[in-house]
Amino acid sequence: MDKEEYLKKLDKLLKKLPEDDREDLILDYEEHFRIGVENGRTEKEISEALGDPENVAKQIKADYMVKKAEDKPSPGSIIEAVLAVAGLGLFNIVFVAGPSLLLAVVIISLVVAGFAIIIIGILTMLSPLLQLFFPKYIHLPVQGGILGTLIMVVGGIGVTVMGTFFVIVMAYAANRFYKVVIKLLKSNLDDIKKRTEVFK
Repeated sequence: MDKEEYLKKLDKLLKKLPEDDREDLILDYEEHFRIGVENGRTEKEISEALGDPENVAKQIKADYMVKKAEDKPSPGSIIEAVLAVAGLGLFNIVFVAGPSLLLAVVIISLVVAGFAIIIIGILTMLSPLLQLFFPKYIHLPVQGGILGTLIMVVGGIGVTVMGTFFVIVMAYAANRFYKVVIKLLKSNLDDIKKRTEVFK
């Protein structure tokens, strides 16, 4: 395919990217064609060397999503980045996306479990008070007046503190995991670029 057809197809495939970024990328590829022609290559040879526009667009989108996830950390942006890199091939699905998404699900589940422990601790702590207002519905596992009430309150405080500590540890783990996944995605993209590099 010639330069005009190649760039038009690439531009169409990149339409979801911000316009400024897309224009810069198209200019870069126009430059590839210009340099190639100056070196005596035909537009067809250059387009073949650059690779199929669909594959090029996937790689560009993956680069963009990883940079976005790095610059603006959020669960949504890291998932988008992982899925974009996974779209580059079976290897990435099996060795990058699969383990990353699985670990993310585990960490999110543990954070949710931590919040559940905090809520249970707070309810346990407040259970003697709640029993006064809802005696038909709240039955304390520990009876015995002030001592039973004290056991429930202290136990509730202990469970709440344990849940809070657990959530803090999981938040730290999630932050470390996020950075490791970004590093893994960038390394994977660098390897792909090295394998597909055309112009030195």
